[in-house]
Amino acid sequence: MSYKEIRPGDIIKVKVTAVKPYGAFIETRNKQAGLIHISEITNCFIFDISSYIKQGEILEVKVLSIKDNKINATLNFKPKDTGVKKEINSLDTLNFVYGFDTLKQNMKFWQKKAMSEMRNSN
Repeated sequence: MSYKEIRPGDIIKVKVTAVKPYGAFIETRNKQAGLIHISEITNCFIFDISSYIKQGEILEVKVLSIKDNKINATLNFKPKDTGVKKEINSLDTLNFVYGFDTLKQNMKFWQKKAMSEMRNSN
């Protein structure tokens, strides 16, 4: 399938040729290049893109657009901005809003809890 045959909305198989902090470079079997931007990998916040995608991996992606013969694709087939809190890898079960305000508001509580646990372990 060449880029002229691929249209936005198509679901195609691609090979990951490189993984960078901002996204994954992909290639179709006909050597057409493209990118899956980090924001198109999942609805969750991503600390480390390589925990989701590996170089050499074969993926099924949805084509978002084609510009200058380059494919812009997504792994995330879910609607964006669902109003659900963003999750952070292993912290997603804590069920609170993340950010610097969270750290500021909870730091004293976490410190007291850690001190208490240290005392109880002795």
